[in-house]
Amino acid sequence: MERLRYDEDKAFWLADDAATVARIVRTVPVDRLRGRKFDQWTALEIIGHVADAAEIFADRVQRCIDEDRPAVASYDQDAIAAERKNNEGDPMELSRRLSAAHSRIIQLLQRPGAATRPGTHSDWGDVDAGHFAAYQADHSHGHTGELAKAFPPLP
Repeated sequence: MERLRYDEDKAFWLADDAATVARIVRTVPVDRLRGRKFDQWTALEIIGHVADAAEIFADRVQRCIDEDRPAVASYDQDAIAAERKNNEGDPMELSRRLSAAHSRIIQLLQRPGAATRPGTHSDWGDVDAGHFAAYQADHSHGHTGELAKAFPPLP
């Protein structure tokens, strides 16, 4: 996998996506979030998935900063989703988790040299903290854009 670069734009995406999800869970009734499907997952399951991934990637960034070249394994998103039963979850809690994890990534990577701290991923090989952060930013932005189109701001 090509190493992704973390920059100010990725930081803005992380912050903006958390704010967009917060707006959605505050303005869209939970029944609509549970009932609106995107392929196999509901809107609420997607929000939960993005929150789960955000926490995992925030931990990966933290490990790269705290440890010398940590080994990081891939994770099974379907197993995590099944375990957490996100469609039964509280949308506000999922939004808070997402916001906290994205904020943590941004704060961690404000430290000089933090983004270049190395790690090794079981599938991607040698990457760094910035790569993990940029991957989450891209991943989150894709899902959040889909949700934002389905649930636009009220006029």
